[in-house]
Formats: sequence, structure tokens, C-alpha cells
Amino acid sequence: MSMSVAEYLGQRCDVNSPVIEPKSGSSTLCPFMSAPCTKMRDRTNAESYKPVCAVRKRDGTVWIVCGNRLCATKKDIPLTVHQKEILMQVAKTVYSPDITEDDVLVKRESPMPAPGNSIYHADFIMVNGGDVAYAGPRSVVLEMQGGGETSNTGKLSKHVNLWENSTPRTNTGLSEPVSGPGPIITNAWRRQQEQFLVKGRIAMITGDGNGMVFCVGSLFYDYIFAKIQRAGLQNLRDHNWTLALIGFSEDTTSEPVAGPIPFKVDTTKLLFTDYQTFVRALTDQGDPCPEAFQGDFDKLSGGTKTIT
Repeated sequence: MSMSVAEYLGQRCDVNSPVIEPKSGSSTLCPFMSAPCTKMRDRTNAESYKPVCAVRKRDGTVWIVCGNRLCATKKDIPLTVHQKEILMQVAKTVYSPDITEDDVLVKRESPMPAPGNSIYHADFIMVNGGDVAYAGPRSVVLEMQGGGETSNTGKLSKHVNLWENSTPRTNTGLSEPVSGPGPIITNAWRRQQEQFLVKGRIAMITGDGNGMVFCVGSLFYDYIFAKIQRAGLQNLRDHNWTLALIGFSEDTTSEPVAGPIPFKVDTTKLLFTDYQTFVRALTDQGDPCPEAFQGDFDKLSGGTKTIT
């Protein structure tokens, strides 16, 4: 398995010029939100944390490795042009292609209390504040999970550090494949299951007209869809859906140019269905396995016993 650095502090690495400049310092701004890069903020080991936004698999698929890359949720700071563009893509997909920015209302990191004094936070609450006709809920809990972590992160960091200190420095050198790292989709999935169950449940029981929307990277979408595809969920996009799964993929319709990698809603990776049916599909995993309950067993008193 190997991966390469696809984007370094908002600059894609598969173009030759201009040559990307190494960045350092806790005040370095993230190009996707109105705040410093969280990977470079308050870090004492310069070799361990690099401003890598996304990596690329050998087959070309991009895996986002920064939680702020797809659409940052930090509140009390202005939304950037990038965030507004991503949120409008979601709104046009969820509500209507005719919806305008004036119709789309969002609230970031809204508290959602749960039993046991736990407090969850919705990435966004999105509301259609206009009069455009559409099917589905008016208000949704909107969660953003573009990707997640990788294995062998230290190898990627070491590679980036060598590039930062190389002479001459080239973008090609930064984007060379690194053997070992790979996406850890299972960890991202474990975290998101709780979000599905808790935040979705809160949305469903808080009056009528609420829904749940998950925006995920293409690799993550494929992973989730494989979990529930045998359930044969109905496509309710034009009806009373309460759960939407939206995949984002790299936009490859134009030749690569310097700057950030463009992402767009992937129309081949959309699922609009019923929340309760979706949850049942998540929990309906596994097949009967009598072999697990048969065979040789160790007796605590010593020896073995065979169960058939």
C-alpha cells in the first residue's frame, strides 16, 4: 500500500508550478477557514505535524486527512468563500437547484444534549428559509466527514520534512508515493456510527420536518454503502426522506491548476432514504455462523470438550 501527498496547505501537488513553499508557525492561516491551521497551531515538534490537507491513493482517489478541509465547522468566525460554496452544493442537492444563498440558513456547532449529561454538537444545522418547492425535511442536522486518519502517518510526515529541507525543491518531489500509509476508514466509521444514532435520533424526535444529512468523501461513502446495500433501501429523494448520505469526490472535469483540489457532490454517490430504515440496515449486520459455536472448547478444569 502507498499514498502520496495530494494537497499541502491548500495547494495541490500534482502541478509543477509555482513551486509550493514550506510553511511553519502557529499563526499560519488555513486556506479553508478564517482561522490558523489546526495542524500547525501550538505544535512543538515541527517534524510530526505537517499541513497536509489530503493524500492520494495509488488509484488516484483522494482521502481527506484534515477535519477542516471539506467544510470547517468552527463557529464565531466568518464563513469563507470555500465554506459557502460547499454548503450551497449541499443545499442545492438537499433542497433544490433553484435555492439561493439568501434562502440557506446555517448554525455551526449547535449543542445537542443526550442522556447521561453528554453534550453532542451538530456540525451544522441547515434550514431552508425560502419558499422553493422541494421534497424532504426543511431543517437538517448536517455532518461533515470528508475522510479521516491514515496508517503510518510518521512516514508521510518524514517524507514531507525531507521535502521541506530539500534543494532544489519541487512539487513532484512532494507528491512522490510513500510506501506504507493507507486510509483507516474503519476508525472514521466507528466515530460516525455514534453520530448517526445519537444526533439522528435527536433530530427525529424534535418535532416534524427535521432530517439528517451526512456529507462524506467518496471512499467513506463506498465503505458505508457496502454496509447497507443488501438492505435494498428505497430511493426517497422525491418523497418524504429523513436521511441523506452525500458523497463528495474530486472534480476532474478540468485540467489541474495551481491551488486547492476542487471537490463536488458526486451524483453517483447519493442516498436519500428513511432514517429508521437506515438505522435498521446498520444494525442488521452479519450472517449465521454455527461454526463459531461448535468445535473444540477448553475446559477451565483442564482438557477440552468438543461441541457439535
